[in-house]
Amino acid sequence: MKQKKEIPILTLEEITRHGLKITRYQGTDDQALLSKAAHRDDHYIFVVQLTGQSTIMVDFNEIEINGCAILCILPGQVHQGISAKEVKALFIAIETALIKDSLQYIFEDKVPLQGCMALDDVDAVLLERSIELLTDISDRPGESNLQAEISRSLTDACIAMIASAFDSMEDAASGSHLRPVIIAKQFKRLLSQSYKTERTPSGYAGLLNISASYLNEVVKRVTGFSASHWIQQQIVIEAKRVLFYTDRSVKEISAMLGFDDHHYFSRFFTKGAGMSPMSFRQKYRK
Repeated sequence: MKQKKEIPILTLEEITRHGLKITRYQGTDDQALLSKAAHRDDHYIFVVQLTGQSTIMVDFNEIEINGCAILCILPGQVHQGISAKEVKALFIAIETALIKDSLQYIFEDKVPLQGCMALDDVDAVLLERSIELLTDISDRPGESNLQAEISRSLTDACIAMIASAFDSMEDAASGSHLRPVIIAKQFKRLLSQSYKTERTPSGYAGLLNISASYLNEVVKRVTGFSASHWIQQQIVIEAKRVLFYTDRSVKEISAMLGFDDHHYFSRFFTKGAGMSPMSFRQKYRK
C-alpha cells in the first residue's frame, strides 16, 4: 500500500478564483457534507448551521452542532465531517487575505477555546439574509468596480457578524484592551507562526521585548496556562495530526517540527500527550 507522507491540503484556488465560495446544504440526502476525507485547508471555513444536527471532527475533537450555530475551522486545522441529520447550512470558504486583521485576531483567540458558537433566532435570520445577499451580488454576471466594492463590503459585514458571535465569549481576564490580554494574544499569534523554530518562552519574550518571567506570568493570568504549556500543546497537536493522517516515521516528524534529536522529540511528545508517538498512532488508528 502506498504510504501517506502528507496530510491533504485543499487550496481555495482549486474551488474558486474569487477567494470566496458559498455553498448551501439542505436535507439529509446531501452527502457532500461528508464526502471529503480528513484534510487541511489553506483558508478559513465557516459552517453556519441553521437547523439539524451534525458532527465534525476538528483536530481530534468531535464537535456536535445542534440546531442553530456557527462552526469556525482555522487554516491548518485537520477536519472531517462525521455525521449529518436534517441539516440546513451555509458553508463559507474564504481566503485569509479577505478577512480583516482585527477579525482574524478574534477567530485566532476564541476558536481554539470553542470552535462552535450557538446563534439565537434573530441573529441567525440576519446572518442568513446577509449571506444570501452576498451570494446574489457575487453571482451576478459581469463585475464592475462598483459591484466588486459592494461584494467586499458585504463580505466584511458577514464575517464581522460571525466574529461578533465568537467575540461574545468572555476573556479569562476582563477587558480585552488590557495590556496582559494584548500580550497573551500577541504571544499566541507568534506561536502559531513560529512553533517549528522557536520552542522557549524566552524566545517569544524576546520577540515581544519583555522578560520571560513576565510573559509566563501574563499568559498564565489570562489563559490559565503557562507559555510553556501553550508551546508544548502547539507542537503536540501538529505532531498528532501528522502521526494520524500520514505514515511518516517518528524521526521524519521530529525533523519536520524542528527537533534535531528524535529521542528528545519522543520524550517531549510523551510528556504533552500522555503516551508515546507510536502508542498514539496505534490507539487512534484502530
